[in-house]
Amino acid sequence: MKATIIFLLVAQVSWAGPFQQKGLFDFMLEDEASGIGPEERFHEVPELEPMGPVCPFRCQCHLRVVQCSDLELGTNPLKSSGIENGAFQGMKKLSYIRIADTNITTIPQGLPPSLTELHLDGNKITKVDAASLKGLNNLAKLGLSFNSISAVDNGSLANTPHLRELHLNNNKLVKVPGGLADHKYIQVVYLHNNNISAIGSNDFCPPGYNTKKASYSGVSLFSNPVQYWEIQPSTFRCVYVRAAVQLGNYK
Repeated sequence: MKATIIFLLVAQVSWAGPFQQKGLFDFMLEDEASGIGPEERFHEVPELEPMGPVCPFRCQCHLRVVQCSDLELGTNPLKSSGIENGAFQGMKKLSYIRIADTNITTIPQGLPPSLTELHLDGNKITKVDAASLKGLNNLAKLGLSFNSISAVDNGSLANTPHLRELHLNNNKLVKVPGGLADHKYIQVVYLHNNNISAIGSNDFCPPGYNTKKASYSGVSLFSNPVQYWEIQPSTFRCVYVRAAVQLGNYK
């Protein structure tokens, strides 16, 4: 009896077809109890609408608001005539502007007073006048290197009372800019690679030693025609350490 039952079970297994793995989709098609006909199992995929404008690099976009950290305009074919007076005036919280390696010949007018850094390196600026820096009370760093600046008008630096760094290297200056000795906070001045042929004893520091002026931490004057042995030792009396002054022979 037992042998007969085992024979029947083996026979049923041998008569069954080979097992085939089916995916989830196959089982769904075989589900006749769902009541979904073949024509209702597939739906037409709606066409995707084209994507909208991409958020600018380093900006945050929220609905209709695009928030960018700083107005980075370097390496564009800009000219001075292409920047309207007060073009940035409405940006009350703007702290950084860089317009480098362009064709502008003057410092843009009407810059926002919130600026703390202004980089205008590698342009064709020929002069710094007082009007161009007017109202920049919070400016701490001013980059004007690699231009064609031959003069900085008296009173220009007075319009930037909190300036800490001034970069005027690689220009055409023939003398140290006026107003450095009277400036309270400026600590770094780059004047190398210019045409400065003489340096006065009061060009950098106010008369006397008991002043409230911040000490210089960096002054570069190398690659100028001035002879370093002709500079009076007291010229750098308000420098923090002697090593902060970089002098050298002309090219």
